[in-house]
Amino acid sequence: MNLFKRSLILFGFIFMPPLLKAQDAPYSMGFIPASIEEVDVAFPLVEKWHLSGQVDVQLVTQGAYTNDNPFEYTQRKVIRPWLMYSGFKNLKLWLGYAHNQKYAVEEAGNYKTLENRLIIMGTLSQDMPRGSIFEQVRFETKFFDDRNGNHQTIPRLRARFGVNHFLSQKSEKPIFLSPNIGYYTELMLKFASKDYADEHFDIFRLSVYYSAGITPNLHFLAGVIGQMQLRTNGTQFDVYYGPMFSLKYSVKPKDRETFDSVDGGAD
Repeated sequence: MNLFKRSLILFGFIFMPPLLKAQDAPYSMGFIPASIEEVDVAFPLVEKWHLSGQVDVQLVTQGAYTNDNPFEYTQRKVIRPWLMYSGFKNLKLWLGYAHNQKYAVEEAGNYKTLENRLIIMGTLSQDMPRGSIFEQVRFETKFFDDRNGNHQTIPRLRARFGVNHFLSQKSEKPIFLSPNIGYYTELMLKFASKDYADEHFDIFRLSVYYSAGITPNLHFLAGVIGQMQLRTNGTQFDVYYGPMFSLKYSVKPKDRETFDSVDGGAD
């Protein structure tokens, strides 16, 4: 895990300086283990209009600065329904809503709040000889009460770039179907009021994962996430790292699932 931490710090400080204002005091940094578990159900709605739906249920757990157990505390529970349009070649459009119940974790400075999000997302993919690449832009608006009881409405822009490598299958009866190795980087910028946060930088995230099918309808993902998040005080980075698991059931069978839209991360 030490190598993973060092790699994450290196990537973060390569990409983040242009986005941050100069500070008189140096930034501090804390490390927090975390885990993300997610179950998704996808289903067709009106096929002639290329409309489908999906419902995600997510559980995020974490440790603290002095606790290395990523399952020690429940950070949040999420229910996220989606409406998806796939009528364009290589382009999918998503409209979603997320209900985030966040819990207090005093050891990490987290407070209890209910956060709702409205989300618009687009994913553009390009097929490669033995894989695919994709670019994703997500605009979401977060609604919640801060630790002082003040209501906050914060727009956030997220940009993701990812790569999928399709692994070959030589066995006539493989254990898993259509396996992949995938990875992505994601940058998030927030646009909050000055009384809440001065900086626009929010999160820089990396994820690497293996995904495959158990059946044509049921696919899974197993990997790791790492992210650097700037706290609202503008002087401290929290580095989250840990395992990530996802299970997706599609009512309509799929030859391959690459989990391009998976929302693995901690706040």
